[in-house]
Amino acid sequence: MARLWADDATEKDHAACLAWRQSAPENEQAWQQVQKLQQRFRALPDPEAGSKLLRQTKSISRRQFLTYASVSTGLGLLATEHFRSNFLSTTDYATNKGEIQKTLLADGTRLFINTSTRVDINFNQQKREIHLHEGEVYIETAPHHLPLTLVSQEGTLRPLGTRFSVRLMDQQARLAVYEGRVEIQPAQSDKTTIIESGLGADFTRFSLIDNHTIDAANMAWTSRKLAVSSMPLVEFIQELSRYRPGKLRVSPEVPSLTVTGIFSLQDTDRILMQLTEILPVKLHFFTPYWVTLLPA
Repeated sequence: MARLWADDATEKDHAACLAWRQSAPENEQAWQQVQKLQQRFRALPDPEAGSKLLRQTKSISRRQFLTYASVSTGLGLLATEHFRSNFLSTTDYATNKGEIQKTLLADGTRLFINTSTRVDINFNQQKREIHLHEGEVYIETAPHHLPLTLVSQEGTLRPLGTRFSVRLMDQQARLAVYEGRVEIQPAQSDKTTIIESGLGADFTRFSLIDNHTIDAANMAWTSRKLAVSSMPLVEFIQELSRYRPGKLRVSPEVPSLTVTGIFSLQDTDRILMQLTEILPVKLHFFTPYWVTLLPA
């Protein structure tokens, strides 16, 4: 299903899926279950429904406390977002936490911008440059007589007719190549490395750290979804925190658990509730913006 989501899914891909479904009754049953799950995700609920549902479990006195606490915390978050929005207004493309954008650049390149990302575009008659200041982007390059480069604090990437993503993290960057090839040149090194399709690489401004096989599900965010398979719960919560304002953590008392599924990023409250349905965990709200997962 993750493969069929892609814009470049071919008739061969659809035919292969159909052949797999017809090869065994349990395959078709599994496919129908995933289809039903997708239909539930497509139904957009009241944006406040998740928060209202979660607050129903609190006592009256608890709700009163949370009301006052959330107002105080909410005002602080609004002030922070107002400052960030003014700061981002000087950038060509920018997203706040939880926001995902996609755009078509002047040369025909398709640019997907993930949560908390800042990007500047510098296209002229001599060059095509994309400057990634923070966050993550997915790019489908367009044919052009000028080479395209992506510049970040960690280094320069030169795609060679390709689809790829780049994510800036603490002190390093992560590249994933889905089609074509991408050349990496760390910011403070003359050495270049070419990463082939189906591979990824972590690198710093000094050198390449490692390369690895990529998982196509990692680009599900371009469809506003989070697709994971046997991901440790702590890692899953860290990933979810990228899209949710406030503080989200897992108590050390929670046993080692893993998460598998496809989750809609349209409603992070709903994702938290789904975790309580599929895992032995419960939610504790200090405020609506400070949530801890505890053992059930």
